[in-house]
Amino acid sequence: MSTSCLGRAEQLQKLSTSIVLKSAVAPTDDISAERRRATFNVEELAHILSGGSDKLERRLRLAKEMALTSWGDKSRRHFLTREEEYVEALKGALGIWEKMRKEKLSFDEGSVMRYLLDMPGGLELHIGMFIPSIMSQGDSEQQSKWLPLCFNLSVVGTYAQTELGHGTFVRGLETTSTYDVKSQEFILHSPSLTATKWWPGGLGKTATHAVVMARLIVEGKDYGPHAFILQLRSLETHLPLPGIKVGDIGPKYGYGGVDNGYMSMEYIRIPRENMLMRFAKVTPEGKYIPPPPSNSKASYATMLFVRADIVKNAGGVLSKAVTIATRYAAVRRQTAVKPGDRETQVLDYQNVAHTLLPLVASAYALQFMGEAMMDKYHQFEADRDKGDFSALPELHALSSGLKAMCTWITAEGIERCRATCGGHGYSRLSGLPTLLQNYVQNITWEGDNNVLCLQTGRFLLKAISAMHQGQKNPGGSVAYLAAASEEFKAKCTATCAEDWSQEKVVESALRHLATRLLANGFRELMVAGKGKLVTDGPAWNANTVMMVRLVKAHCLLVLFTNMMGYIAQLEVKKAVGATTTTVLRQLACLFALTQVEASYMGDLLEDGYMTGAQACMLRSSQRSLLVELRPNAVPLVDAFALDDYSLNSALGRYDGDVYRAMLEMAQGSPLNATEEGPAWHNILKPAMLSVPSSKL
Repeated sequence: MSTSCLGRAEQLQKLSTSIVLKSAVAPTDDISAERRRATFNVEELAHILSGGSDKLERRLRLAKEMALTSWGDKSRRHFLTREEEYVEALKGALGIWEKMRKEKLSFDEGSVMRYLLDMPGGLELHIGMFIPSIMSQGDSEQQSKWLPLCFNLSVVGTYAQTELGHGTFVRGLETTSTYDVKSQEFILHSPSLTATKWWPGGLGKTATHAVVMARLIVEGKDYGPHAFILQLRSLETHLPLPGIKVGDIGPKYGYGGVDNGYMSMEYIRIPRENMLMRFAKVTPEGKYIPPPPSNSKASYATMLFVRADIVKNAGGVLSKAVTIATRYAAVRRQTAVKPGDRETQVLDYQNVAHTLLPLVASAYALQFMGEAMMDKYHQFEADRDKGDFSALPELHALSSGLKAMCTWITAEGIERCRATCGGHGYSRLSGLPTLLQNYVQNITWEGDNNVLCLQTGRFLLKAISAMHQGQKNPGGSVAYLAAASEEFKAKCTATCAEDWSQEKVVESALRHLATRLLANGFRELMVAGKGKLVTDGPAWNANTVMMVRLVKAHCLLVLFTNMMGYIAQLEVKKAVGATTTTVLRQLACLFALTQVEASYMGDLLEDGYMTGAQACMLRSSQRSLLVELRPNAVPLVDAFALDDYSLNSALGRYDGDVYRAMLEMAQGSPLNATEEGPAWHNILKPAMLSVPSSKL
C-alpha cells in the first residue's frame, strides 16, 4: 500500500474509531473502580484466610521465586501434550522437593508450593497416601526403616487399593495376601482380572513401591483387607520386578500429569515385616492378632486423612474459580440500554450475580469448614497416639459426608463459573476447563460421594435410634438431635424478608430441616424392618435417595453453624473489624438460603414449618443479599489473595487486563509456530492445488 493510501486510511479510520470507542471503558479502570467500592478491610480478611500475614507473605514470596524457575514456569502449561504434562509435572514436584532440601523448608512450605504449582503429578500419592499410610499404620520399626527412604526419595510410593472390579466397597477387594508360615512370607496375588489394581496415581510409570490393600488369608481364614508394602520396580533400572505387570491406564477426563496405573501380581513373595503392623499383626507362627475392638478400623486412618484433606482443599479450589469468574464478570461489558451508552458490566445482571455471589459465599463456607475439619483430624491423631479412638465414628461420619457435600459444591461451582464466563470460559486460557477437569475426580476417588453419604446416614440413624431408646445424646455434629421432640413442633418465626438474614432464623430452619428429614428416614426404615431399624438389604436400597438428601441437609447445617461459629470467634478475638464480620454474616446467610431455595424449600413447606408467604420472604431476602454484597464482589475474591501465578488465567488477572492477556497467551500456541501452520505443505496445499481451476 502506498504512503498516500495508508495515510488516507488512517485518517478515515480515526473518525470511525472515535465513534466506536467513545463509550468504551478500559477493563483495568473497571477493576480498579470495583476495588474502591469495598466496605471492609480486604487486607485484614486476606490475613485471616491465609492463616496470618506471615503466611500470606510467604506464599506470595514463594510464588515469585517459583515463577523464575524452569520447573515452575507456567507459560506453556495450557499447550502441553499428555506425555509433556506428565514430564513437566514430575519436574515440578522434584523441583519443589529439591528447593525444600536446599533451603531446609518445612513440609507445610512444601504443601504451599504444591498448591501454587497446581500441577498434579507422579508424586501425589507418595506424599498424600504412601507416607501417611506408613506414619499412621506402620509400627516404630517400619517407620524407622521406610520413612527416611521416603523423605530422601530413595523410594517413590503409591497407594494401591482400588481394583478394576471394586472401588468404594473395600471389603470386596479380590487381591489376596496369603501367609506362608514355613517361609514367614506373604504371597501377594491377583486371582482374577477384576483383581487388577486400577487407578492408583503414580503407579503407571513413577512409583517403585506401593502400599497394597489386600485380603489377608491365614490358614484358609479371610481376615479382610490389610496393608502391605510391595516393591514394584528395580531401583537400578526402574523395570517392573518379575511377576508384576504394571502400566499407565491411558487418557482420562483430566489429571493428565498423573500416571494413574494398573497392576497385577502373580505369586509375589514379600517378608512378613512388610505388613503394616501398628495395630493388626501376624506373628511368625501365623497367629493373627487383631487390633483392639475400640481400634478395629485403624486401617481407615489414611483414608480419613485424605477425606479431611479433600474437604480442606475444596474451598481453595472453588476460591480460584470464583476469583477468575468474578473478576472477569466485573470487567466484561455487554449490551447498552440505548445507542451511545456504556455497556453494562456483566456482574450487574441479576442472573450473573445470582450465580457468582452464592458461589463466593460457598467458597468462604468451605474454607472455614476445611480448617475446622483438619483441626478435628489432628485432634484425633493426638488422641489415637494415646490409645483413644472414641472420636473415630464421629470423624468418619463427618469426613465422609462433608467430603461428598464439599466436592459436589466445588465441582458444580467450577462449571457454573466456567459457563458464566461465556465463550472465553470455554478456552483453556481462562484456566477454568483445566481446573474443572482436574477437580471432578474428587467426587469419585476416596469413596464415591453417594456411598459416603450412606455411611454418614448410618451414623445419623444410629444417633437418632439411640435417642429413641433414651440414651445420652452423642454430641458433636449431631448434638442438635437432643431437642428433636421439640423440633417437630417448631414453626418458622420470620415475619418479614429481613428476618431471613438473621442467623437465628436461618439456623432454626436448617436444624428443623435436618431433624425432620432424619426422623422421616428413620421412620421409613423402621417400618420397612417391621419395628427393627434396617441399614442394608433391599429395604435399605429402596430408600437411599432419601438418605443422601438427609445427609446433605445435615452437612448444610454443619457448614452453616461452623461458619457462624468461626465468625463469632473472630469477634471474640477482635481479629477483624465490625464491617468485615458484617459481610461474612451476609455471606453465610446467602450460602444457606441459596442451598435451601434450590433444594429444600419444598420439604419445609411440606411439613408445615413455613408458609408460602415465608417462602416468598426467603427469596426476597436472598435477592436483597445479592444487592448488598454486589459492591464487595471483587474485594471478597481479592481477599483470597490469589496472585496471577497461582491462577494462571487470562480472565482472572489481578489488573483486569483480560483481553490483552488472552491475545498474548494465544500467540504462544504451538500452532502459531509458523505462519502457514503444520498442515499446509503436506495436507492442505496438495488438496487445494489438485482442484481444477475455474474457467470463470
